[in-house]
Amino acid sequence: MNENSLFWKIYNLRSTICFFIIMFLFLTCILRVAAISAIDFQSVYSGQNRMKITVSKQRGTIFDCNMVPITNSQKKIIACVSPTPRAVTAISKVLDGEELESVLTRLKSGKPTLTEVPEAIKCDGIICMEVYEHSSSQTPAVHLIGYTDVDLKGASGLELAYDDVLFSDSDVAVYYECDGKGNILEGAPPSIENDTSVQSDGIVTTLDINIQSIAEKAANYIETGAIVIAECDTGKIRASVSRPYFDCTKTSDYLSKADSPLLNRAINAYNVGSVFKPCVAIAGIENNKSSFCYTCTGSCEIIDRHFRCHKADGHGYMSLKSAIANSCNTYFYNFAFNIGGDEIYDTATTLRFGKPISLCDGISTSSGSLPDKSSLENIAYLANFSIGQGELLLSPISILTLYCSIASDGSYYVPSVIEGSLKDGSFSEYDKGKATRVMKPETAAILREYLGAVLTEGTGASAKPKTVSAAGKTATAQTGKFVDGTEICQGWFCGFFPADAPEYTVTVFSENTLRQTKSCGEIFSMIADEITALDN
Repeated sequence: MNENSLFWKIYNLRSTICFFIIMFLFLTCILRVAAISAIDFQSVYSGQNRMKITVSKQRGTIFDCNMVPITNSQKKIIACVSPTPRAVTAISKVLDGEELESVLTRLKSGKPTLTEVPEAIKCDGIICMEVYEHSSSQTPAVHLIGYTDVDLKGASGLELAYDDVLFSDSDVAVYYECDGKGNILEGAPPSIENDTSVQSDGIVTTLDINIQSIAEKAANYIETGAIVIAECDTGKIRASVSRPYFDCTKTSDYLSKADSPLLNRAINAYNVGSVFKPCVAIAGIENNKSSFCYTCTGSCEIIDRHFRCHKADGHGYMSLKSAIANSCNTYFYNFAFNIGGDEIYDTATTLRFGKPISLCDGISTSSGSLPDKSSLENIAYLANFSIGQGELLLSPISILTLYCSIASDGSYYVPSVIEGSLKDGSFSEYDKGKATRVMKPETAAILREYLGAVLTEGTGASAKPKTVSAAGKTATAQTGKFVDGTEICQGWFCGFFPADAPEYTVTVFSENTLRQTKSCGEIFSMIADEITALDN
């Protein structure tokens, strides 16, 4: 065989091998593309041939301290109605008027439609599902709980602060099989998606729905104001009410309303008046000045002006106990001079006055206002400060630290509204921190006795409950604001019960004493009696 013939044989062999390799690779590519196309087509086909009807969105639950749901507390029945003669006949028997007309109009499109029904309907072509209403027009503690937007994402209050725990992408939905034209396939049963575990997760608040209900009812005697109830020894808030109320399902209706219904007055700061006087008393007792006495004549001169007592003809001879009982202003002016501004200021800062109080992750009270320490060197400023006037501003929740510490052993826990969170059946407890000591236990015991005298022999007689002993302090705080020549005054009662072994501390606040049908003391009395009845 010559070299030329050998060359062509090798060349032909190699060409043949290359040809088969190329064809193999080409065939492999064709098969791969075909497989991918088939998968994509199947996916698209499947997607185009299933119709999703979203019945409702789902969101985690906000519970009270006893695991009673505050949100997701009510259910309704939603019917998914197919455009079939039997379904139309069945739905026409339970609906009428505009509601029925609306459903029938929507069914003419040939697609299923949703409607709320009073009871479950058993009929081919109708699927009835019981779903939760996350919020309602009567949501308790609505200013604290807050509300959601149209996508069921938190927009205010605890709903916003704990949206990462409460929000879910999960829906309650019905899926229908359809033909290529999007028409529902007869005989193909729809499938239902409903993950009920979503509502099992959420947050557990410190609120007690029974105590909250009592506070809500009592708050109806106040047009604008707040009521807060806390456990004395833990600072856990068992009820929080702000007035005016608002419907969290129609929040846009309140944006421009008078009296700012969306404002949470429980955490906003106001003039406090005489409910601050026990803070001065703490400073006096702790600095061995409690034996101070003074004769009230109705006014006293400080620098170049007269400072008056609320009793124009004076209270006469006053001790610390009687001055607290009768809320004698001139006594406290001079008592404060005897103690010194620094000591009173230091006691106030120990109580966190002038600072925001973090109630939970994401919600804090207003910081309010506390005078500069140096300003209290001016005795006129100190006089105003001693009776809770001047620059001092506190929220109804902030004042709890003072009365909880007196009600217990002289220390307090920062007020809190969260017990913890629930996720997949696991509970994570909220850290409420450690107690802060304000005074010796002996000082707290003395003040419990003195505040008890307010109700038995002083200005707080209307606050005396019928069924339980109690103690506390009244206040009428001047605001410097006038309407038609009349000054707007803010009313307070801060107290606790039972007096000998306190369990609950209560703050009742009215933004305008002229716009309430019962005094803050009377409201406190009602609350104390009703909570006591709960325990019995």
